[in-house]
Amino acid sequence: MMCDYCTKHGAGERWYQNARNYSNELAFSGPVRDFCESYFSREVPAGPDGFTSIVERISQPINLDEKKHVDARYSNYLHHQVVTTHEAKQVLEIASRQTDEHERAVVRLPCICRYVAYGGDKDLRCFGIAFSDTYTRRFPDYLGGKHQYVSAEEASNLLEKWSQTETIVHAVSALGVPYIGMLCNCDMQVCRPYIHHQRLNIRSPWYKGHYTVKVDISKCIGCGNCEEICPFGVPDIDPDTHISIIDSEKCHGCGVCTNHCDEQALKLIEHSRQSGY
Repeated sequence: MMCDYCTKHGAGERWYQNARNYSNELAFSGPVRDFCESYFSREVPAGPDGFTSIVERISQPINLDEKKHVDARYSNYLHHQVVTTHEAKQVLEIASRQTDEHERAVVRLPCICRYVAYGGDKDLRCFGIAFSDTYTRRFPDYLGGKHQYVSAEEASNLLEKWSQTETIVHAVSALGVPYIGMLCNCDMQVCRPYIHHQRLNIRSPWYKGHYTVKVDISKCIGCGNCEEICPFGVPDIDPDTHISIIDSEKCHGCGVCTNHCDEQALKLIEHSRQSGY
């Protein structure tokens, strides 16, 4: 079972594998143009936001009007979905193929979630892709500026490095559904789409990916590293067998645990979710 965005916008593929969703046609269509001009021209206050944990951020009071507003905004404009490192590299390749040779730029931007929570993002973790550089060149002061323009290959190498040394989660992001204009590399402690998803109990901001993790019980030694490192708190170590247990429906399919398992006991496999994305 594909997610509903794939059904609507995938043309038989996953929606982030459909080249049209990175196209010039969509990038400069009226709704996307209006949203991007508003999004990249606004002033965003830098943090710190005063919260010390994701629990505090998720526990803030809510009201029905806020819930409706946020749900509509993410459903139509800023929908995010988890992808693996391999898929993230494919996204960069597909997006770069839509542009002319001289335009093949990936824009390294400050992550807005880190910017608001911590006061900055010196490593420029999020990528504007496809034609998003058109908007960042027009609004060079977005999130304090300091944008860097790199090739898809350079960006792919950064993804590989970060996936092996950190616990970031890759997510494709629409800048006006279905135009995919961003590839986020998220810190789940401060990721605003995920926090909205959890806090408001709405699906639109944050979808799980199309993969889950399978445990090879012949290799797992019950070290607990996956339990400690998972950004979503999914793995449990069975107290009797001392083997990692991963609920395939709760797993987001990000691959963080597989990238950091010294025993190579964890493997990403494709998964059709029965309880939704």
